[in-house]
Amino acid sequence: MIDKVLELLNCKETERELNGRKFSVCNDVNFILNLPIGYLKDLILPLENYLSKHTTNNFSRLTYVVPNDYESSQLHFSRFFLNLYSSAFSEIPRFNILTSLVIFDEYQMMPDKALIAAADELSRSGVNVIFSTSTPSVFFEEEIVNRFRNRRVVSISIVNEYAQAVEGRDCVKKGEGYYQCKGNYEVIELIEDFNIRDLDYEIIKGEDIFKVKEPFTLFVNSWEKALRLYRKLREERNVEVCLLNNSDECKVTITTKIMPTRYNVVSEISPLSTVIARSGMVNEGDKIYIWVDRDNYDKMTESTLNLLSNIKICLRHPFGCNGKMGYVNKMILKPNIDERLIKRLSEISHLMDKREFEKTTELLGDFVTVDLFTDKVKISAVPPEFVYENRKKILYYGNDCVYTYFSDGEKCSKIVYNWLEGGGISWFKRNLAKAYKNPIEEEGKKEIFLGLKAKDVREWI
Repeated sequence: MIDKVLELLNCKETERELNGRKFSVCNDVNFILNLPIGYLKDLILPLENYLSKHTTNNFSRLTYVVPNDYESSQLHFSRFFLNLYSSAFSEIPRFNILTSLVIFDEYQMMPDKALIAAADELSRSGVNVIFSTSTPSVFFEEEIVNRFRNRRVVSISIVNEYAQAVEGRDCVKKGEGYYQCKGNYEVIELIEDFNIRDLDYEIIKGEDIFKVKEPFTLFVNSWEKALRLYRKLREERNVEVCLLNNSDECKVTITTKIMPTRYNVVSEISPLSTVIARSGMVNEGDKIYIWVDRDNYDKMTESTLNLLSNIKICLRHPFGCNGKMGYVNKMILKPNIDERLIKRLSEISHLMDKREFEKTTELLGDFVTVDLFTDKVKISAVPPEFVYENRKKILYYGNDCVYTYFSDGEKCSKIVYNWLEGGGISWFKRNLAKAYKNPIEEEGKKEIFLGLKAKDVREWI
């Protein structure tokens, strides 16, 4: 696949050099990649190597955006989204984004309203983008193409046989594995010879979760549930049970975020894209259990459960593997679109005016996360709702202040205390969003907010 991407970019070296790198001229092409789980890493390294020696007319670096944050080299989507509308002191300044080849890994796990807004802004700004997923959806693809207007978009799928990627689409065949589709974008199919290991799954329900033999990693859908199970499993098992930590001592690890594991996996039933991503963490010889905790999940999760219960599908490849059916077109995955959000963010991105930004922080507040640190080590990006509801249990409070990490160190902040205690969850989220645009001024000194100091997770219960 990397050969096809490079062929379409068609970067040609010139005689010029810029900042010690050769200058190349590349085509303005954007990509939607439909890949087996875990396949994208084979694409990123060659691009990184190329950009270590070259800069181009369209981009000079990679910005790699993920729905989770288990590796420091990756940028969590919530941070990318806020940095796209922030000033130069932010984690990834807006200028860096606008001069990047932006890669969204497993984009369907990202908040769809924000994702489509970001796609609209990146297209408008002339940024080149690669959208990659292991759970393809024609509805997402067509919306992305719509946002890129008259710019070239190519969808590339790794398939088992030709015509699989255009099933149910309005496309005209132009050649073997090449199609022109409604919405003015191209679809290319590649048949590549590689082995995909079979992965069986077993559905378990309710209290059966407590019968699974350790060691295993348990992926759940909420922090509240993670804490409840952490407490119960610690009481019932004479082994080390860990929350988030995946060290050698942990025989049971409970986490809400997708992270590598060395053991069997138990995944709470969730939307298909999440189940597929969690299955990608299973190692050779290990197994995945799909755990159903209750009967009233949301519609998308219920649809996933029905699919997995009625058909033995291949979790490793969207178009099928090892005689099992794939899951493409087995579920209707449509993005939620907020045109008001897109319009307002487009306005502030061009004006970049402080007062205008502050008017819209209530919009951005829905997409923030909070970094929690223990002894200067980041443990996770956490939803602000969880932090707010459990703040007395998990945070260190002082005398009308809360211990906070800033770029120049730790201090007990009265300003951040006011975020938590001065006006409810909406007030807290709005101030978090504002912190991506403005330094915090406290006691006459400007500080850049990094995150909150948290107690050891064993104290949270």
